[in-house]
Amino acid sequence: MHNALTEVLDGFGTEIAPGGFATFSDFAKAENADIHHSAVPAAVTAFATISPAFARGRFPDLSLADVVLKRNDMDYCEAAALAAVCGQRISPWRDAAQFIVHLHKVIDRYDLNSFYGHYPEHPANFGNDIRPHGVDWDSHEVNDDAIRVWRDAYKRLSPARQMIVATIMWLYVGSNNCFWLKHLPNKWHAADAIKLMKSAGVLGDWATLVALYPGW
Repeated sequence: MHNALTEVLDGFGTEIAPGGFATFSDFAKAENADIHHSAVPAAVTAFATISPAFARGRFPDLSLADVVLKRNDMDYCEAAALAAVCGQRISPWRDAAQFIVHLHKVIDRYDLNSFYGHYPEHPANFGNDIRPHGVDWDSHEVNDDAIRVWRDAYKRLSPARQMIVATIMWLYVGSNNCFWLKHLPNKWHAADAIKLMKSAGVLGDWATLVALYPGW
């Protein structure tokens, strides 16, 4: 596993430094390597933790949503590399229970209960009963007043917490065409978002959430 992870990082000219975060190991490769599309999330995240300007120049049109929504194209080593460049380690298997546990922690840690709740009578895949508020899950009809409250609460969040909520929604919906996020801030460039999440101290939780994601 360690060798495979090292191979992913080496493919775009980076490695994990003794402090636990990414550093350039071969700048020419970082600048010029042909990076497989499924390794782009790990690459842009690594680059942005080292130099956001370099990451933006290397991937000028890549949004945070693009990074998150690539998860289903990534293999385990690429997902582990994404976590690793953010100082995190994930288990060597894709376990839905671990994702659900971490999702609970993130919702509690960042006080996101205004956005998500438990709906045990309407679980999704893997028994995950967390769903966004704003819908009557018995009838699947949108509650306009509840959606308004949801969106107003989102607007009051710090940008870093908005990014966490948006990430959960992109994973939940499987698309960046998310009804809940309509007309709300969510169009961040990947490099800018990663820089901001790192400075806000939420990057590790974000990366673990994406890396562990098994489907919803």
